[in-house]
Amino acid sequence: MPRLHIFSILASIALLFACSHPSAEQESDPLVMLRLRGTATYSDENWEKSYRAIKDSPGCCDEVWFSTGLGFADDETMHERAERIKHGSDQLKQLGIGTSLQIQMTIGHGDQLAVGEEHLYSALTWTHWIGYSGLVNKFSSCPRDPEFLEYIHRMSQIYAECHPRSVWIDDDLRYGNHQPSTTKESPIGCWCKRCITDFNYFSNSHWTAQTLLKAVENNPAVAEQWESFCTSSLINIARIIAEEFTRISPETTFGLQGSRKTETVKVQTAILRTLHEVSGKECGYRPGGGSYFDDVNAAPQVIKSMESARFRELMGDHDWITEWCPEIETSPRVYGSRTPQGVLVEGFTALAYGLDKLSLFVMAPERESAEVYSKTMLQPIAEGIPMLRAYARANEGTIPVGLGTEAGCERLYAFGCTGIPVLPGPGKELGALDDVDLGRPNLTKQTSAQVQQLREAFDSPVTCCSPFIGLVIPRIDAQGNLRTVGLLNVRIDSQGPVKLRLTGLPEGVINVSWHEMKGKPVGLRVEREDGSAFVTLPKLGAWNAGFLSVKE
Repeated sequence: MPRLHIFSILASIALLFACSHPSAEQESDPLVMLRLRGTATYSDENWEKSYRAIKDSPGCCDEVWFSTGLGFADDETMHERAERIKHGSDQLKQLGIGTSLQIQMTIGHGDQLAVGEEHLYSALTWTHWIGYSGLVNKFSSCPRDPEFLEYIHRMSQIYAECHPRSVWIDDDLRYGNHQPSTTKESPIGCWCKRCITDFNYFSNSHWTAQTLLKAVENNPAVAEQWESFCTSSLINIARIIAEEFTRISPETTFGLQGSRKTETVKVQTAILRTLHEVSGKECGYRPGGGSYFDDVNAAPQVIKSMESARFRELMGDHDWITEWCPEIETSPRVYGSRTPQGVLVEGFTALAYGLDKLSLFVMAPERESAEVYSKTMLQPIAEGIPMLRAYARANEGTIPVGLGTEAGCERLYAFGCTGIPVLPGPGKELGALDDVDLGRPNLTKQTSAQVQQLREAFDSPVTCCSPFIGLVIPRIDAQGNLRTVGLLNVRIDSQGPVKLRLTGLPEGVINVSWHEMKGKPVGLRVEREDGSAFVTLPKLGAWNAGFLSVKE
């Protein structure tokens, strides 16, 4: 038997073993989180369905995020839900699955989310969130109402008894999206009498809602002052939650669920800083919002991952934000609303571009049976997770590299589908793309030779030398050595074999490994020609991902 063939077999066996048996360190540092709705623990029946779906899908997650649920429940109901969460947490720990907690309601979301579930808001007896025009968001709260703040104290105390690994505050802790009170164009904040009165006290002024509105619209100094005041209202809520949980469950860390909107960077960073300062611990951030379907086009999920990476770069490099856990969600979380392959691909591209955890929101026990969720979602996801885990390990100590631009990620994605490495977020830029560059790769008109000429024009650690329509994402270590190359086939048919030219590959490297999603790892030989290193990858399946791992 040829020596090359023997190497490939032995390498494949070793790599498969490594991917199939996550280390103890990985188990203590979860990668894939399964987020549940509050309804999962509203009843014994719902929890049994949720638990059975998870148990029947071994490997589908490392951790489960329980939820406090939508609405404002009375204390007795919250105590009952907390007990169910503690019981469920004990059961999951027997499966080797950790648990965290999502506070799904602080101020409150828009009124549209309460339709059909109005009964869940029985404890809301305080002042509502009121917009600048006087419109009331009747299922949200004034962030400064003393009765509401006391409720936040009690809620935090009750759920802190669950002792979660981490607490994730939902994205209703924000200025906007409190419909019908706020719109994209409306001035931020709650404009109730209490908020106006408190603002006058802190600013030593005498505004009415009408005069303040005019000043905010026309005077930048007043607008900045009002924004700072509104931010302090949100920070205070986060502080209460962090203080109560830290007092009762000092081991708990904190995270914030937010959007990917540029205008939210300042306030979300301020909230995270507060969580960090109160707890004395590192925090996490979950960028999210939108792209919940892949029935017609799965590309928006990949673009969402690119936007999340860009948002991470905008947030800045804070050493106390150590978990970047993007939302990967399907809606309305019923059979057929999204494919597990789309979930896995979105997770892969998130890891490729600089995020390091994954939060999956893909089931709701009141809507489908345990069998449906297990067979059509969780089990297929579990099949792809070993590869994601191997990819995360291989990427440790590396950064993505590629060509950058301030253009929207939708255009960057279209350009990147030529196989030219692009960089939407943190990493090492190889140069800037301008509008002329972004307008050239028209896949319906350009030949493979024209695209190849474009690839060769850029200085990249990886150059695709075969016809390939998809993303190519190299990552390098601190010394500039190539460590991984991620590929995503964006077509509905397989592509390949794919030949890559590798630059920056250490001379001692003669073998690399190829991991395709849901496939067995394969050992590959590096070929050297005219001072360049080449490797040829096997066929990559339709709308599937894989990565090349380089080890000395």
